[in-house]
Amino acid sequence: MKTNKSPSILIGLAFVAISFSGCSVVSKEVVDCPQITAMPEAAEAFVNTDDLAHLVDVRFNGVSTSCTKKRNGKIKMEVAAGLKAVRTFADKGEADVAIIGMAMAVLGPDEKMVSNEAFGYRIGFGSGVRSQYPIAEFDLVVEADQRVVLMLTPTL
Repeated sequence: MKTNKSPSILIGLAFVAISFSGCSVVSKEVVDCPQITAMPEAAEAFVNTDDLAHLVDVRFNGVSTSCTKKRNGKIKMEVAAGLKAVRTFADKGEADVAIIGMAMAVLGPDEKMVSNEAFGYRIGFGSGVRSQYPIAEFDLVVEADQRVVLMLTPTL
């Protein structure tokens, strides 16, 4: 007895069509990002590597953002903060790791702090490597009239 494969093919095609039509509903509205800056006093910090205590000079090296509007009207910011980390060593410069402390504050239109968060970013130095250019990526949600301030925090 032959089976009719037509209904299963039609069901499969209908499923694919519904899946692709859902993509247009899910697309996010791209919007201008709120202002994001670094405090001049906190745009550079010094940290020590974990094992050998090499001094590492860390600075911001550019920040890029991508923003979309959420259903509740708030803005989701996807942030990529470029860093420049240069370590000083007199020996062979064996492989080591440093933790870069970072913080951010969200300020309202009245310049009062709405929220803040501190976090760390781990960076590895290979043997003999003096400098690294990592990118710290993170997301946050803010109101359209708020701004974000980034800071590097020393860990000496």
